[in-house]
Amino acid sequence: MKRRQFVKAGVAGATLLLAGSVVQAGGQKEADAKAGKINTLMNKENPTVLEKKHVPLVEAPKSVKKGEWFQVKVKVGFMIEHPSKPDHWIDRVELQVNGKKVSEIVNVAGGTTSPNACFTIRLQKPGDVKLEAVADCNIHGTWLGEPVYVKVI
Repeated sequence: MKRRQFVKAGVAGATLLLAGSVVQAGGQKEADAKAGKINTLMNKENPTVLEKKHVPLVEAPKSVKKGEWFQVKVKVGFMIEHPSKPDHWIDRVELQVNGKKVSEIVNVAGGTTSPNACFTIRLQKPGDVKLEAVADCNIHGTWLGEPVYVKVI
């Protein structure tokens, strides 16, 4: 093996080792995000403590008029409000309509901002519309709430 090939192989190996250490040091959230993992409520009758505090709950009217503005509230922690402390907070809440992101809020610091969000939206097409919320915890990763359906009349 020539010297140049040997050096390249050594650099490549060190890079792989370093990348693994960064994922470990970055914590579970970064590893889950890279894997595309989204946490959901596994058992409605017996939720875990993490689920109680992290699964977002969408609150919206059962029906709305086409083209009129209405509010959609998202509570992070469908049973227990997320604690939102300086070292443990919800850094993003996203609202989806029929599986597509329509709005989001970003919290850049914990302990100062509420883990909840309120969106004012309007829907233009009549029919049943699925609303969902996604919440990102800086420690416990991404959480998808149960869908809520709104009838647009």
